[in-house]
Amino acid sequence: MDNSSVPQQTIDTITENNNRWHRVSPLAILYYIEKLFVILLNNIFYMLPALFVLWDKIQANPWIAASIIGVLLSIITFFSIWSFVVFRYRLSEGTVEVKSGIFSKKHVNLPFNRIQNVKIEQPFYYRIFNFSSMAFDSGGSLNQEARLIALPLSFAKTLQIEINEYKSNSTNTVSSFDVNNEYQLDSDNSTAPSDEVVENTRSIGDLILHGITSNRLYILLAALAPFVDDIFSFAGEKLEGMGIDIQAHLDNDPAWQIGVWAISLLLLVIGLMTLLSIIGAIIMFYGYTLSRTHDKYIRRSGLITKHEVSVPLSRIQIALMKQDLLDIVFGRINLRLDQLNAQISSMNAGGNDTSKLLVPSVFAYECRDIIEHVFPSHNLHNTDFMAISKRFIIRYVSFIVIPITGVLSYSSYYNEGLSPMVPIAVFFVLAVLVYGRWLRWGYQINETYLYIQKGLLGRDKYCLPITKIQKITFSQSYFMEKNKLASLKIYLASGSYHIPMIDQDHAKTIYDYVLYKVESEAKAWM
Repeated sequence: MDNSSVPQQTIDTITENNNRWHRVSPLAILYYIEKLFVILLNNIFYMLPALFVLWDKIQANPWIAASIIGVLLSIITFFSIWSFVVFRYRLSEGTVEVKSGIFSKKHVNLPFNRIQNVKIEQPFYYRIFNFSSMAFDSGGSLNQEARLIALPLSFAKTLQIEINEYKSNSTNTVSSFDVNNEYQLDSDNSTAPSDEVVENTRSIGDLILHGITSNRLYILLAALAPFVDDIFSFAGEKLEGMGIDIQAHLDNDPAWQIGVWAISLLLLVIGLMTLLSIIGAIIMFYGYTLSRTHDKYIRRSGLITKHEVSVPLSRIQIALMKQDLLDIVFGRINLRLDQLNAQISSMNAGGNDTSKLLVPSVFAYECRDIIEHVFPSHNLHNTDFMAISKRFIIRYVSFIVIPITGVLSYSSYYNEGLSPMVPIAVFFVLAVLVYGRWLRWGYQINETYLYIQKGLLGRDKYCLPITKIQKITFSQSYFMEKNKLASLKIYLASGSYHIPMIDQDHAKTIYDYVLYKVESEAKAWM
């Protein structure tokens, strides 16, 4: 096996011999450094308690922090270089192969006709040198995902077109092999498909609105809940160091003034988190364009790292119109087109999700037109959803709300510090949430599509093509059977979807029709 590296020349002169393995550019080291840094940052949250405890010692001995940072940087650099050294790839007729891994060796052999998506990325450190990376998504197991890193951008684009052409002409493949059995990437094919048209773009104003409506402040607050005491102690010490005595203000200031301060602090936190959400939306979706050809959608976006995701129309499993509360107020929709299971896609090559195509903060008519190209004659926007049984409310109030209220009532009775009004308030809030959840649930079916709606404060609407359903289950508990109710669970390549507690006769009708439709038409779901 020849492990010589590929010279980084113009695309016209690059040839890939069947029997040769090649290295990529040393710029790949930057990719591995970024990857390891991301892993470190994703786990730094678990180190926050230790940082709070050791903060005074670190301040007193800054060389400790410098030593830790130096060791981490050395480890990251060492493993990044080692990962680059062991990385190999080769291209043969209709196949891409990749060898990678330090301790856990990985060899992926991925035929072109099994590649579901080809995603081209340009992090800022690649854009300087006009390089890129490619992620190949097979739609199968995690062991069948592959990534090529540190490739010339022209090479990556031409390879992407070669793969798409190979798949579209799989029955009569026109390959780019010459008489010497070498794979020649033709630079004449490096242009975009002639039938590509821009379907949708997103302005900075749209992205700002998306950042505002998609702010997930409550997730952060929930994540910080275990460290509230440490955070307040740390903040209190810092304020005391600045001459501000919080406890004295709490003891001496009137209640209305303390309330104003608390509200102001909450608004400040919400404002900062909203600002971060807006910045994140702009970084992710800057320069957003959604293009369409006769057989696929192509999404391009990104401020720091440019992403290009190609999604074949035939492989889209479901359309999801997602609206949070503020989206409903502003009349916007976040459209998502999913292909494969989210649990797989969230861990695919490089950690980037190539299985979902997201169009942020579009108007209803834009959303309708985009879905129309994938699922013709859909009626997701104007569907009159049928409600599920009101026994859904009784079930969740009985098994969740009442037990929680009972525990709080018991604590209130034996604990003088807990007001009797607390269990009453909790019961009321939880009961309202259960009712709101029931109110959002709905379903409908026609000859071609199954529709589902759910949500709480927001609203999610799903459009499921019946012919893409892989499995459907009909289930009843003892009490549901007594009340002539049933639940349906529908399985697609994109995941499972649930319709709970509906009339059993109607559930049986849907169940039988789905089985009949899938078996009689026998259409490919990928």
